[in-house]
Amino acid sequence: MVGSVGVGALADELGWSRRHLAATFRREVGLPPKVTARLLRFARAHAALTADRPPGTAAPGGAEVAARYGYSDQSHLIREFHEFAGVTPAALLRSHSSNAG
Repeated sequence: MVGSVGVGALADELGWSRRHLAATFRREVGLPPKVTARLLRFARAHAALTADRPPGTAAPGGAEVAARYGYSDQSHLIREFHEFAGVTPAALLRSHSSNAG
């Protein structure tokens, strides 16, 4: 899964220091590796919550999404949604379902 390898493990695999990896990554991508990993995790969780579903099929719950996409718990998921999307997952789902209907 993209974004699931730790910075230290990747640096070791490349034979680079963590500092060199972070500086090179930031220069090439424009963001530090950990921020990029957080954004990728958020994007996957966001997509899971807002995916089109057959009628009568509920979106996965916050605890399920948190566990599936690597958040430490549901409150961690909520904090990151608030930071990146400006809303909680529940508010996003309400907005998405009212726009889809």
